[in-house]
Amino acid sequence: MKNIFNPKGFLPIILVLLLAACGSAPVRDSQPRDMGMSLYQQGRYFDAIPHLERRLTAGADAAEILALAVSYRQIGESIRIYPLLNRTELRGLPETQILRAQLALDEGSCSEALQWTQSVDLHEVSYVWQQAHWQVMAACGSGSASGLAAAEALWRMGQGQQQNSDDLVRALLAVDDTTLLQALGEVHEPEWRGWLEAAFIQFGADGESGEQWLLQWSGHPAAAYFLDQSEVLSRQKVAVLLPFSGRFEAVAKSVQKGLLAASLSMNRSTELLFFDTGSDGEAVMEAWYNAQDQAVDFIIGPLDKASISQLATMPESHVPMLLLNQAEMQVPQFTLSPEAEAADVAEKMFADGHRQVLIMAANDSWGERMTLAFAQRFADLGGGVIKNQYFDATQHDYSAQLQQMLGLVESRLRTKKLQSYLKLSVGAQEVVRSDVDAIFLAAQPEFARLMVPQLKFHHAQRVPVYSSSHVFVGFDQKQHNKDLEGVQFPLAPLQLQTGDLLEALPFDIKGLKGVDLKLFALGYDALFLANRLEWMQRFSSGRLNGLSGQLSMDNNGIVRRHLAWAHYTGGEIFAQED
Repeated sequence: MKNIFNPKGFLPIILVLLLAACGSAPVRDSQPRDMGMSLYQQGRYFDAIPHLERRLTAGADAAEILALAVSYRQIGESIRIYPLLNRTELRGLPETQILRAQLALDEGSCSEALQWTQSVDLHEVSYVWQQAHWQVMAACGSGSASGLAAAEALWRMGQGQQQNSDDLVRALLAVDDTTLLQALGEVHEPEWRGWLEAAFIQFGADGESGEQWLLQWSGHPAAAYFLDQSEVLSRQKVAVLLPFSGRFEAVAKSVQKGLLAASLSMNRSTELLFFDTGSDGEAVMEAWYNAQDQAVDFIIGPLDKASISQLATMPESHVPMLLLNQAEMQVPQFTLSPEAEAADVAEKMFADGHRQVLIMAANDSWGERMTLAFAQRFADLGGGVIKNQYFDATQHDYSAQLQQMLGLVESRLRTKKLQSYLKLSVGAQEVVRSDVDAIFLAAQPEFARLMVPQLKFHHAQRVPVYSSSHVFVGFDQKQHNKDLEGVQFPLAPLQLQTGDLLEALPFDIKGLKGVDLKLFALGYDALFLANRLEWMQRFSSGRLNGLSGQLSMDNNGIVRRHLAWAHYTGGEIFAQED
């Protein structure tokens, strides 16, 4: 019998069968699963992607698909993520929801991002994914009603880590007291409660509440943002340089009364030493050296420009100072600057949603300064000034300029063209140009009372009008104030005199007859600032709720006043809610 088992003939058959098998059976990934995941966990996303993509065709699990999706996002290839999110392995996972929230945030949609995070159970995800969730909350909180959630997210991201908490403090200080109180009634985690209590008392900005917090929360990380009480208590002798003689005498006395009232309201002894700088700065050097001889701990002033110019030529002082006017000096400055107020108005208008505005100002140096300050700040924020117009405040009829500025001339021309085209009489009312969101009126009271009624007469009654505190002359001008109907303007809290403020004042405001309340508030707050300058410089979110406004300090040492807001209605003045 012939032997059919011929090894030489059988070998080619085996090779053919093997090759056929290779062509029909799926190829298994020779790379181990851990290779792509290891590279991903090291943050080597470009290197991880090829391995994870091969695993995708070889039966990757949910963790690998998620890793591939995150890697795509990390290298800016978000478009490649969406097919992965629809895979069965990822549907319903909390990690998928967080990833979708991140993608929505990348596209600038915080509302969609917050919707994806609402139903996420953080107990079901790892700490890395919890961090991702909190990052979305923190990023979207400042632009929505989730300010407290944003602050909590920042706190949770920083737990157990050495990190700069300025963002957390800034976020907490932006949360209103009512929300903080509600959160304090619900919180269970001690450290987070300490942060909330610190925010509620403005991180000890009034001194006494800070001492109580520090006694209760010794060792809490928020303590770094409180005043150094030992330093505050040691600063008890303060020199005040003011122009008590000459044209600024009344101004100086109003500021002085504010300083004295603040000293009496403090729970410790503060010695105030007053020095006259003269009518035109001629005595500022003598006042300066006399203050040095008294070994004072702090100097407040000077107030007038002439005195400050003289002081700028002298050797730098080793005694800390707070100037009460603007200067080209590297010294903290606290001022009632009209330009700073114009910038504050710009911030308010932008926050109210206005993006395209008109500026109307008196044709003088003050009006020009206000216009430039407002326009610069509004542009920095991203707004646009359609047009600015200067008016002669001595005139009484601004019809021609207003018609041109408000676009009424163009409206009239359009109507005439339409009539000519249709050969018919067309009844059409002149309308203000449609791209105007609001008007900034830089004006003193008399000019404002002329301008506002004429704006309404020329069909601009529905355009919001904002102005500075300079349109305010008191509560007893009801008949004149009717001409300012609807105008919104900022005021120092002491001028606005809300019920809550009057109850909290440590003095009787009725005793301040004949005193300029704005200047009184400047002096009052200046003494409190003297003990808090280094504290406010230490972190950018430092705030002090003063009688002249909510006070903060910028990087140049300039104290900014954020004022309360009011509006005229029926000749009455009403405070606006924040």
